[in-house]
Amino acid sequence: MNDTDVFVYIGNVHRSGHYDITNAIKKRKQLDGLQKNVLFCVATYGGDPSAGYRIGRALQHNYEHITVLVVGPCKSAGTLMAVAGHKLMIGDMGELGPLDIQLKKNDEIGELSSGLVIATAIEEIKSCAISTFRSYVLDIKYRNQISTKMSADIAAKLTEALIAPMASQIDPIKLGEHQRAMNIALSYGERLNSHSKNLKESSLNKLIASYPAHGFVIDRKEARELFNHVESPTGYASDLYDILGEMISSGDILINDKPVVKDFTPNKQDDTTDTKEPTHDSIRTSEGDGIDSQTSGGTKSSGNEPVQGSDGEYAEAERAAGAVPAEQPSE
Repeated sequence: MNDTDVFVYIGNVHRSGHYDITNAIKKRKQLDGLQKNVLFCVATYGGDPSAGYRIGRALQHNYEHITVLVVGPCKSAGTLMAVAGHKLMIGDMGELGPLDIQLKKNDEIGELSSGLVIATAIEEIKSCAISTFRSYVLDIKYRNQISTKMSADIAAKLTEALIAPMASQIDPIKLGEHQRAMNIALSYGERLNSHSKNLKESSLNKLIASYPAHGFVIDRKEARELFNHVESPTGYASDLYDILGEMISSGDILINDKPVVKDFTPNKQDDTTDTKEPTHDSIRTSEGDGIDSQTSGGTKSSGNEPVQGSDGEYAEAERAAGAVPAEQPSE
């Protein structure tokens, strides 16, 4: 592992996580210089797709080869970050999820719905209309012994009377919003995969529109049907996977509002010296409350200094009480 930088990201995907990763990469570069390879360990239930895209791009801008180690649930925006990797390592407890964007319900507090809901409803209405029309035509024609044209005219009117009330419930503006939301995942995924080239043909569309539920489990076996390079964790990655997986399963670290980010790159040693295996104590904070957001330099980011973005631009991280201002992804 002496030729690989290691970063851990656990928790919600949002802008503060992007700033933490950017700061960690910057400090690693100042401390020892960046390696060509990076092992990015991640577990998340998802979050902001724009933040997930920026994190993926941060890794791609700074490293030639990215290995994503999935140490637990890696859903939604987490799957988007996984697309940035040239290789995936997924353990027995690791899982990906679909990329369908979740949208807030206007009449509900804190509830989300999939961007595919309206599209699915339209497909169901269309299927219902076709089968209903066909059934009416056959029934009218052969029961009443009248012409096909007259049977079709009557069937069309009966079908319209049945389907129209359902179709009228679909808001075209909401339909457009959902379609644009789905295009976000498609556009971000295409940009990340153009660099990593780890997705198989048509896999991105499958991730966006082919799964029945947002929480659908994509395990290692199924991930191999979507990605070109998927492996089980081995060596140092396996040790790290075991420890991080145990911590995730034994606490509420995944649902903390602020993601925990840590530079866990092993100290540079002689080639003849074995890399020290990770331990609970080496990952936990002194308070024992799990991974902290401290970077490799040994000092926590103050959050109020200019931070060099992953794409070489400078962005002001004007955070107050942990809040990060909204920002549009570069490029």
